[in-house]
Amino acid sequence: MDNYYIDTNNSKRRISHPLSTLVKSLKTVLNPALIFRRLAKLSFAATLVTIPWRDRLVLHRIDLPPVYGDYTHILLFAADGFSLAMLAFWLFDLALEPRPLRFGPVFLTIPMLGLTVVSLISVPGSVHPLISGVHVIRLCLLAGFYLYLQNVPVNMNWLALPLSLQVLSQAVVGVGQVIHQGDLGLQLLGEYRLDPAWEGVSIVWMEGLRTLRAYGLSDHPNILGGSLAFALILIAAWHRTLKPPGQILVGAIYALGLLGLLLTFSRSAWLAWILAALLVLILLFKSRRMEDLVHSISLMTASLIVVVPFLFHYAEPILGRLNQNGTFTALTPEAQSLGSRFLLNQAANQIFASHPLTGVGVGAFPVALRQQYPEFPIDYQPAHFVLLDVAAETGIFGALFYSLAMAAPWMALWLNRRRMALSPEMMAASGLLLAVTVVGLFDYYTWLLVPGRLWQWLAWGLWAIAYRDWRVEASHA
Repeated sequence: MDNYYIDTNNSKRRISHPLSTLVKSLKTVLNPALIFRRLAKLSFAATLVTIPWRDRLVLHRIDLPPVYGDYTHILLFAADGFSLAMLAFWLFDLALEPRPLRFGPVFLTIPMLGLTVVSLISVPGSVHPLISGVHVIRLCLLAGFYLYLQNVPVNMNWLALPLSLQVLSQAVVGVGQVIHQGDLGLQLLGEYRLDPAWEGVSIVWMEGLRTLRAYGLSDHPNILGGSLAFALILIAAWHRTLKPPGQILVGAIYALGLLGLLLTFSRSAWLAWILAALLVLILLFKSRRMEDLVHSISLMTASLIVVVPFLFHYAEPILGRLNQNGTFTALTPEAQSLGSRFLLNQAANQIFASHPLTGVGVGAFPVALRQQYPEFPIDYQPAHFVLLDVAAETGIFGALFYSLAMAAPWMALWLNRRRMALSPEMMAASGLLLAVTVVGLFDYYTWLLVPGRLWQWLAWGLWAIAYRDWRVEASHA
């Protein structure tokens, strides 16, 4: 197909033949590498949407009663499927168009790699090698998830839009459950059958009143609360970049998510969101981003106005979660919950002392607890302190690598504090990392369970991206 010319003011300009232009466009659209790249991004977005979903396939049952089956069975969650698809599409893309890989900052990537290697070493001596082997595979896939984030352009739209869909779907269901005080009949989507009168259903007990906590489509209110808290941090950063029509819609989703967070009655998630929000506001103030600071305060204030009526309506169960009338010391579920955590932490310390080098095997703590304490007074579950679980399962070196991975980002920020003001992306990623860290001080799901792990590795990955871009910007300033 020949090019042809047109005459413009007695001068000739060459233009492409229409059919030639069409062929070039088709080659671009039908480029296999580009197709796989886009499929990987869509799978990444779907992973974010489905992080909290409990709906899953049981690939292999490992029954060790009375240990809860989800701690032992080999499961495939919706988020697992989408993240596996993401990695597969990305590998096809790399095979078709090879390019150098970026591995993130050394001070963060090395501890994460060390944690994975130590977890692998723990498998042969594990109290249940098959369970630990499956968890090592999961950690390797999470390393791939982190690597993917370092090598693709993940802008705020691709990140916050699926998270907004996550918040919208989970908060609508969760708020509806609390108002209805029961499930909404969405079992096809993985919703539990819920009744506050049933044993095993998570409630807040206050002066004889049993109040159902919001589950959404997740496995537990604490997991839902954490997911909402984490997502809201990133959605708030995205909200500042939108035009007014989009701001209104996303602001409404933010307010709904904050209400859903409240009705999970998850203390650790409440604290995580509060501390992360305060950190971001302080960083905005110190960076003299006054317009962004005012915008963030306005968003939070408007959302809190929406939440206030529910604060009054559910004041008693909320105060019950905050030790009103001594609920932490009286014979109440709140006191039992705190007492259980104390027993589990003690047991985890003893198990770690018995296996200080290699631990009892990654992911195998509940099984080890059952073996060491056949007559344990509470349910067999991990300790509600992630670092203690890591130490008990992978030994002292695993705990060291995990501690370094958690502490290194903050040390890097401190050492570079005089270079230049933090970028908004750096602030949001640091807020997310803080929130995940806070939850890990009071709960175990950011280490053991699929939703929490995805959030933990996502937080590391996003922080590494923001840090790299911030350093590049600082070097050009």
